[in-house]
Amino acid sequence: MRVYRPLVRSRITPVLRQVKPRNSQAASRHISPLSSLTYRSPLAKQPFLIGIDLCAVTSVAARSLSATSARASVDDDENLNLKPDDISLNDYHAVADETLENILEHCEDLADTEPKIDVELAQGVLTLILPPHGTYVINKQPPNKQIWLSSPISGPKRYDLIDSQWTDHRDGTTLGYLLRQEISEALGVEATFNGVDDYSR
Repeated sequence: MRVYRPLVRSRITPVLRQVKPRNSQAASRHISPLSSLTYRSPLAKQPFLIGIDLCAVTSVAARSLSATSARASVDDDENLNLKPDDISLNDYHAVADETLENILEHCEDLADTEPKIDVELAQGVLTLILPPHGTYVINKQPPNKQIWLSSPISGPKRYDLIDSQWTDHRDGTTLGYLLRQEISEALGVEATFNGVDDYSR
């Protein structure tokens, strides 16, 4: 006699894999706007770079800057060693007035051949209009016993009477030299300004 056994079906449990999106980490991360992103160099975390002490490098740079400043200070002191002549206020006025008159005469001679030049001297102030470059202003400064010059080409200058010459103590050039160089080049003709630098007394 056959015995029939009921067919037992095996239960197949499906294996379910939880698949995460590839960019799950990126998706879960908060994306900040570009304006808030901050780049941090990996080198910033290291107190020493390849065995070099950054503090020592900074110290060397500071010493180099200090040495450069010291040399500049020495150069300034050397320029300051150009001592103005010891003259009375009356002598200053006499020499300064003579200087301005001398410059006026030279400018008037140039104006005879260069009509665009206009020059005027009034109350210790000489004005020279030199188109298209601009206007020179040369004036007396009695409190300092100096002559001041404003150039449209090289800017302001201050001249002391040093060894009987109006000299800029910063670079050692004379008033007559500057006028000869700049005005000759500006006009394309020789401007001598003879006698402007010689006031021996």
